[in-house]
Amino acid sequence: MRKILKNLLLFLAVSTVFASCGKTEEHILTEKSFFLVMTNIQLFPHKYVGEQYELDCFTYKITDTSGKEYYCGVRKCSSGYGCTCGKDTIIGFILDYDGEIPEPKNQSEDSNDKTWVHLCGSLETDAYTDVTVYAYNGEEPDYAATETIRFLTFRVETLTEITDYSGLNYYVTK
Repeated sequence: MRKILKNLLLFLAVSTVFASCGKTEEHILTEKSFFLVMTNIQLFPHKYVGEQYELDCFTYKITDTSGKEYYCGVRKCSSGYGCTCGKDTIIGFILDYDGEIPEPKNQSEDSNDKTWVHLCGSLETDAYTDVTVYAYNGEEPDYAATETIRFLTFRVETLTEITDYSGLNYYVTK
């Protein structure tokens, strides 16, 4: 009887391992986890390809030095990731969405009054898009200096505009 029970337990353990193989994981980025999870995704994207994500962020439009526009879902964070200028920067994704992405609001202001969205989707590739932008000298662009920001692309399945963003933080830190 013990041998049968032992074999049954072994069978259940092996079945559980094989049943979980190939399944994607779902990540819900919260106020507390946003910065750390996004930093990990940016540093090790190959580990996150194909997994599902839910996150709240604000829309951001970035224009490269050739004039190409990218719509992004971002949060502002402390320097150290993303830019080389030593100032605070944004962390997030370029958005790949078949629907309409709401226009950014108050993009140049350090305030929570932004166009906030709730996104569900996935990271389909670990390939980066390098976006070269003009550096800023205070409030004005410095057309003699550029920097490159590396973005991953997020395939958006659903996008919902958030009207009550009082519980969300514009600025995230670890």
